Amino acid sequence: MSRVSILKIILCCLLIIINGCTSASSSECLAESDHPYANNFVDTWPDISESGANQIRVHFENIDLASYDKLILYDKYDNKLVTYNYGNTGKDFWTEWYTGDTLKVKLVTDNSYTAYGFKIDKIEFRSDVSTSNNSLPESYHPYANNFEYTWPDISKPGATQIRLHFENLDLASYDKLILYDKYDDKLVSYNYGNTGKDFWTEWYTGDTLKVKLVTDNSKTGYGLKIDEVEGRSDMGISDNSLAESHHPYANNFEYTWPDISRSGAAQIRLHFENLDLTSYDKLILYDKYDNKLVTYNYGNTGKDFWTEWYTGDTLKVKLVTDNSITDYGFKIDKGEIKDEKNVTTTFTESTKTLDSDPRGVKGIYPELPEKTPESSQNFTVYLDSIYKQIIEIGVLNISETEDQSWISNNIGWIFSGVGVSLIGFMYRHLKKSKDEKLEDN
Repeated sequence: MSRVSILKIILCCLLIIINGCTSASSSECLAESDHPYANNFVDTWPDISESGANQIRVHFENIDLASYDKLILYDKYDNKLVTYNYGNTGKDFWTEWYTGDTLKVKLVTDNSYTAYGFKIDKIEFRSDVSTSNNSLPESYHPYANNFEYTWPDISKPGATQIRLHFENLDLASYDKLILYDKYDDKLVSYNYGNTGKDFWTEWYTGDTLKVKLVTDNSKTGYGLKIDEVEGRSDMGISDNSLAESHHPYANNFEYTWPDISRSGAAQIRLHFENLDLTSYDKLILYDKYDNKLVTYNYGNTGKDFWTEWYTGDTLKVKLVTDNSITDYGFKIDKGEIKDEKNVTTTFTESTKTLDSDPRGVKGIYPELPEKTPESSQNFTVYLDSIYKQIIEIGVLNISETEDQSWISNNIGWIFSGVGVSLIGFMYRHLKKSKDEKLEDN
């Protein structure tokens, strides 16, 4: 027998001996116990690792353990991640995702019964900390355990207030998603109990929000997907000259509206169309010298009410909110002043004119003659002018009575009625004059 043949026989025998002495078989350098495993057995398999991975998980073809036996997964730093025992075994399942590029598998058995053991046949990894196909924050679905990450800032340059829309937010117990402002002040924390689909956050003061996900080493959930962002550029609604907040108003908000002032007034008060605040938020009225007059909060809000009368010609309105939930806010739609003679005048958000009747004089009185007497040839045009002047009187200074609510609400009808009556009188006068001339001829 040649030396080459002898060497081949020796090598084959060595391979048989080595394979026969291996305590656990493996496939593609993964982990597998003997079937069944042994009693009083403690062993840690070689690391399951994927260089460059940010997150990793493994797949069990099967795991079956007897009572008091356990299989433990660790990260590369020997932090315990999860323990499997008799009550949570099974076939064909993936572990949770774990942060890092390495997992360690350890089997510990007692001196009683044994079972099949386990076989890990697949591994998956993620190279990024989150999905990268969206400019807004989105986690992996599901996210990983022992994960902590803050997404790039979400900003709306020039905005005074900002909010986000969640397509979905689903977290497991003890995991949390936190929003911060640009200065890293915590705004809100979401957890298992306050997640959901298709919802907007509160409005937050500023132009920037930061999103941070923090998870523990237990179960995970879907995670998060933010699909929209909105910004406001104004501190409040600016289409009236009195004071009105956004609806709803923003968190961490503090703003004083321009003075509400009527020169020469001895006393002044304001009317709220609506005032609705949440706990710990407040609306404060000041006089022109910044003396605090009254503070409204959650317990003393309402609709359609007047403030007290305050001495002076000026009131200032300030809204201060905290970092919790928000509400409608407020709208001040009119005010009243008293002069030194105790005469009351109402003013509103603008000096807009009341709508005139688009029909004009001829529309209201179609029987007006086409030709009027020579002395009043352009009289219909003149009457049109009178009519428009009557009904275009501004809302400002509409009454000098103590109780003018009915008058102010019906001022358009009052002036229209006066105008129509005047036109009717003039029309009858013209017709009578014309008839008298015809009789004389």
